[in-house]
Amino acid sequence: MNPVATSAPAAFIDPAADVRDEIAAASGVPELPEKIWFHRTAAAVIDADRCIRCGGCIAACPSRSINVGEDGRPTLVQMCTGCSACWDYCPMGGLRTERLASVLDGQADSAQESGMIEVLDASSARAAARVESAQDGGVVTALLSKLLKDEVIDGAIVNRPDGVFAGNPVLARTEDELRACAGSVYTQSQALVELNSPLPEDVHRLAFVGTPCQVSVLRALQRFPWRYRQTAADAVVLTVALFCTRSFDGDKLAEALAATGVDVTRLARIDVRAGEMIGWAQGGEELLRLPVRDIRSAALRGCAECADFAGRSADIAVGSIGSDPGWTTVLARTDAGRAAMEFAASALEVKPAPDLGLVAKLATRDQRGAERALERDFDPTGELWISYPDHIAAYAGTSRAAAAPPAYRSQHYQVSC
Repeated sequence: MNPVATSAPAAFIDPAADVRDEIAAASGVPELPEKIWFHRTAAAVIDADRCIRCGGCIAACPSRSINVGEDGRPTLVQMCTGCSACWDYCPMGGLRTERLASVLDGQADSAQESGMIEVLDASSARAAARVESAQDGGVVTALLSKLLKDEVIDGAIVNRPDGVFAGNPVLARTEDELRACAGSVYTQSQALVELNSPLPEDVHRLAFVGTPCQVSVLRALQRFPWRYRQTAADAVVLTVALFCTRSFDGDKLAEALAATGVDVTRLARIDVRAGEMIGWAQGGEELLRLPVRDIRSAALRGCAECADFAGRSADIAVGSIGSDPGWTTVLARTDAGRAAMEFAASALEVKPAPDLGLVAKLATRDQRGAERALERDFDPTGELWISYPDHIAAYAGTSRAAAAPPAYRSQHYQVSC
């Protein structure tokens, strides 16, 4: 992979170097620094505390050698082949996500622009029949249910809440299963991992719902396939991105809220609106309301480097920003997204397009924050892939410099070699 990898700097020192590199050097045939084994991706992203837990490296691995470890982060579970895919598709590593949207097939050339928001259609919508526990207008659940009922799709990869601090990705194939997944979870689930599971024989067309970073990786997997990779990515015909400023670590979020005096055991639902996190008990009693900035320490650190608030690579992007309470802002970015919304019109109530000024403002703020947080150049016109040596050089000496991964992160490779 890595078609634009550059030569390593003359003084390049690999922080992930280990006995394998010593053996290669002693043999007189040192390994190319652009060849990425999993322990290099781990050093630059996972153990540099930059992993956003999207599951992209797991989905990209053709040998299925990576899975979720006990610490909730990607970990090697069997022999790494050194194919470099985990690096090439990592939005915190080799994939320059700010460049991706402009090179994707199917992105509409006729998109209207409002600030940073490029769309074919924009609307405020809500489900015609309210779904219990659905977030905002319940549009995603209603949309997917309609598409599933009328056999436009055979299933959807969605996140099923597990309490308020965790969620698990599932393949929902019925309307009841979709309703069980209604509602938002503000902690990242590695939904892309579901692409590695063999699909049932009667499932050929999928929708995928996730954060903008997850949708970016999925679209990259579709745009740049590899015949040796067995993945359900090609079955995805509709991508839905959720507006996202950052995701939280579930354990840290629970601790941060408990530290404010909230009884987190009573929380049944949380929401983020207008810069505040609001939480309710099962009966609807409001238990918390505080500025999100007060609990920012519980956010995944790598999220600060993400410039994509409103899912630029998705077919449809949704969120509460810009719409009245109980309604959802819906941005149809591609022909596929617009067609899906038109098909599901009978399941939705739709109002004229909202003012996208606030959405554009938040998208601009996120981009500027990412530009400050990134140690590499933010370059929407640059090469799509970033080489490992260039990344290491950019982050060297910073608080997010690459760190040698612990033995357990790649233990199978350590043992096998």
